[in-house]
Amino acid sequence: MTNQQIQVHNIKVGTRFRKLDDDKVDELAKSISVIGLLHPIVIDTKNNLLSGHHRLEAHRKLGREFIECKLVSMSELENELIQIDENLILNQLSVLEISEHLIRREEILTKLGKRSTVRDNQYAGVNSDTSTTKELADEIGISERKYQRIKQIYKINDSARLILKDSVIDDNLDALLLIERLQDDGLQIEIANRIKNGYAGKIRHLIKDIQNEIKQNEMLSQLDNYNNSDDNKVQLYHGDFRTESQNIADASIDLIFTDGPYLDSIELYKSMSEIGSRVLKDGGSLLCYLTQTELPAVLSAMSEYLHYYWIIALKHGGATGRHGRGIFVEYKPILWFVKGKRERTDFVADFIQSEPSGKVYHEWEQSEVESDYYISHLTNVGDIVVDFMMGSGTTGISAGKMNRKFIGFEIEERTFGIAKGRITNRDKIRKICNNPKSR
Repeated sequence: MTNQQIQVHNIKVGTRFRKLDDDKVDELAKSISVIGLLHPIVIDTKNNLLSGHHRLEAHRKLGREFIECKLVSMSELENELIQIDENLILNQLSVLEISEHLIRREEILTKLGKRSTVRDNQYAGVNSDTSTTKELADEIGISERKYQRIKQIYKINDSARLILKDSVIDDNLDALLLIERLQDDGLQIEIANRIKNGYAGKIRHLIKDIQNEIKQNEMLSQLDNYNNSDDNKVQLYHGDFRTESQNIADASIDLIFTDGPYLDSIELYKSMSEIGSRVLKDGGSLLCYLTQTELPAVLSAMSEYLHYYWIIALKHGGATGRHGRGIFVEYKPILWFVKGKRERTDFVADFIQSEPSGKVYHEWEQSEVESDYYISHLTNVGDIVVDFMMGSGTTGISAGKMNRKFIGFEIEERTFGIAKGRITNRDKIRKICNNPKSR
């Protein structure tokens, strides 16, 4: 291996692993103009550049005619290995790029029949010593475990990996590993595209959101041509309950169980109570979820048409929430109103331990635990349950399981489709209603 002065325009630059960094070229040009070239570039006997691309471009930027080169005579694989080792040593790669370098490095070493280490002279070429994975990891300054984890992200789909280059997570090992573990090419590509298009939240949340969308789309694709039938076992209406509920007969409903949008929705709750006073049977109940901050206003609005009966405490599983008022939120209230006077038949709990719904079909989806319990305790087989804002259809699912009839309303078209799919297809409520053994 010898050093020579070679004309800059005679040096051939082939395909490189890394893109040129213009800022790095400018920095090197300033340094070279003051103190000269500290490390010669490396070329082969045919003047092909092996390492030192940024130094070569700095010379071109300075208008230098010659550059000092180390001339080596090696195979194409060994030449490629020199370029990989230099990139790893310079430590200017993203984690995604490092994974590609490590994989290719091991492929070359395997073909050469050796495991090579990176020695002190970073431009001296490939050392012939063999080494273990731990030694390879030590040479590039990372633990063996991290070495293996970085290699793991190379398993991300090729197209997804290409999209993720130069993205906000290309140097985030944990986020990349979350994507790799999905082992679903289509999902990986979709995640990569959303990140490229500006998503900047937590990758774990993005994965969950997309997985939920896929399940929702599957549900929508399986919809049958269900139409409301004359037997009224299940009646589903796409639209605003304030207008669509006009056809419900007076004093025909046993229970209204619904989940409104909580904030800035006093008029909705007032309408819910007003319509409830018309359609509920005497002694019938209306239960609605709420947030603590809205209790005074909603209680006042709804009490104009129905009688306040009780507040149920719904305890969700998982972490305790925090409110800006300095409160650890341990439960969610469910308001209980009654039309006229309720005839008590048995005792009903005012505290219930819920469970995570998974939020698969809707961001506000509730668990079936509480709807199962209160539908079964406040109505009888064959009674009619109404949900004015059914969302993804949880109340309808519970009504079917308990052998009750169900009327549901939903204003948002996609959500209505999901609810219809869940209620009429997957859970087969129409069949359940005809099967007393399903209780």
